[in-house]
Amino acid sequence: MDRDWVGAQLQAFVDLVDRYMPTKRPGEIFGDRSIREKLLQAEPTVKQILDRLQPGLGSEVNLDLMAGETTARGQCQRGLGILRDMDDVESKLGPQAPALSADQLHPWVWGGAAALWDAGARQDAVLAAARTVNARIQQKLERHDIGETDLCMQSFDTKDAVAGKPRLRFPGDRLLPTWKAKQEGAKYVAAGAFLAIRNIAAHQEQVAWSEQEALEYLATLSVVARWVEECEVEQPE
Repeated sequence: MDRDWVGAQLQAFVDLVDRYMPTKRPGEIFGDRSIREKLLQAEPTVKQILDRLQPGLGSEVNLDLMAGETTARGQCQRGLGILRDMDDVESKLGPQAPALSADQLHPWVWGGAAALWDAGARQDAVLAAARTVNARIQQKLERHDIGETDLCMQSFDTKDAVAGKPRLRFPGDRLLPTWKAKQEGAKYVAAGAFLAIRNIAAHQEQVAWSEQEALEYLATLSVVARWVEECEVEQPE
């Protein structure tokens, strides 16, 4: 979070309200039109900022309601207070768990899942992501003859490539135990992701995945996608 920018947006909104309120004469609903237009333009961003600082904090910000400007000003002041004390709160209350940003997952994963996720179709979102990753593996290896699990098992296998069976190879010194460990590990993780995530999403009519579980499955597929993109294709000599 860019705290300087956040603080500046909230303070600018408060200042606008302080300039606007004296322009409302007794009995009039609205004051200075130009200032009100600036407030209306800033309102959506301010609401998002407040909700990010504290879920629900921006819900009461509505300039179209009676005394909307006063309420919005108060919520912005609360937001500024949260921002001011954020470091102290985190220090005194202990470390805050890091958040996983879905839009920072590998683009093969989130690109295929985003629209479905936004629609609340978590199972379909995970399935779409898995299918996209599989399609990318097939495309990279030019193999469309076997299913996802077998494809991963063969592609990451440490055996030499043979005709019709190219391999995915991580960069680095192949004589090091850590290289072989990563290669073997990727083989089983990738295959397992399609077995335990993709197949369940595709063949079970309805899964009871929570949002957290579905996000973790997307993250697993994102790891697989990053490995596939990182690897080079090795053809038989």
